[in-house]
Parts: sequence; C-alpha cells; structure tokens
Amino acid sequence: MMYKIAYIDEDAAAINNFYHYFKSTFEILKIKVDTQSSIDSIIQETLDNHVDAIMVDYMLDEEGDVDFNGNLIFDQIKKTRPHFPIIMLTSHEPQAIDHMEEVHIIYSKDILDGESSEELEIFKSKIKSSIERYYSKIRNTEKSIEELVKKKNENGLEPSEEGDLTKLYIIMDELDPEGKELPSNLIQHESITKLNEFVAQTKEILDELKKSKKE
Repeated sequence: MMYKIAYIDEDAAAINNFYHYFKSTFEILKIKVDTQSSIDSIIQETLDNHVDAIMVDYMLDEEGDVDFNGNLIFDQIKKTRPHFPIIMLTSHEPQAIDHMEEVHIIYSKDILDGESSEELEIFKSKIKSSIERYYSKIRNTEKSIEELVKKKNENGLEPSEEGDLTKLYIIMDELDPEGKELPSNLIQHESITKLNEFVAQTKEILDELKKSKKE
C-alpha cells in the first residue's frame, strides 16, 4: 500500500514536477492554489482525502491569487494535529525560515532538479519515516491507554498512573482528533469526572502557553 501525500502549490508546473518524481513511491493528491482557495478549504480537502502527510510550498501568494503562504497552512494544521507529518518544499528558503519556528521541516525544491537521484531517494525515505513514526506513535499511545484502562478496571490505578492516563488521552486527541472515544468501561468509573476536569484544565493551560509564545 502506498502512502498518500497532499502536495499544495500555486504553480501548476511545480505540481506536475512533484508528481513526476514521487508518483512511483506515493499516491499524490494535487492541490492547486487559486483565487477560490482558502486556508480552511485547503485543509478540509486534505482531511477529506485522508492523506498520510502534507507537502506545502511556502510562497503561495507569488501569483497574487491568495493573500497567505504555506506557513499559515502549517500553523493552522498544527493547532489541532501537532504531530501530523508536514514538510515545506520551497524555492524561497530564507523567507520560509524567517516565518517558521520548525525550520527542520523546510527543504529546497532544488531536490527536484534531477541532478541527484541519491538525494531524492533519501528525501523519500525521510517522508516515509515521518509517516511511519506518526502511525507508530498512535499505536503505542493506544496500547498504553488500553493497558492502563485494563489495570484500572481490574485493580485500580495509583494517582500517578491516573495522571499518566490523562496525559495519554491528551496526546491521543492531538494525534487523532477524530479517533476513538473514551472506552465505555472507563466512563463507568466515578473518577472519570475528575479525569475530564483535569484534561480540560490541562488543555486550557496548553492553549495559554501557545498564545504567550506567539505574543
């Protein structure tokens, strides 16, 4: 099975070039930015198509069709899916670096000039690894939750383990917001009220921390 990647760019030639180099390794969802595009519509299209990773050009406003660039798409996705694999592929690295906190995700489009097949293959491997690590984190988090829930139902949990379970649910919600609900056998316990309160309070604190960083 091929992983599916969304490639977002305002340049049709760049989209076709990307497709040419990656079609044998990944299933490609082409998203052409035009006057009808918005950040929300682009993100919704990627979610509706269940992509495994997103590749986005930085300078999407280059042709004047939109008033936003790829960094804003990145920021919007990271608000709800902070662990989701996103890579920025651009011909304007200095500008992208100036507007991105996670500069390690920025790569030059020179990698698609066809001069180094070895460099291209390494890049493809990095994309695959980032996707596989993302899904591995989901599986491992689910497993840890299931183990703690089982222990809670059978013998009860220590206060530190209750905290660990709460943190795991917060991580799971970040990894897969549309994923599993709380197990029904966990909901039956009276302690779930305190658990929900702690989750809500923790999320509020995290939101405030994110806001303060931007300011």
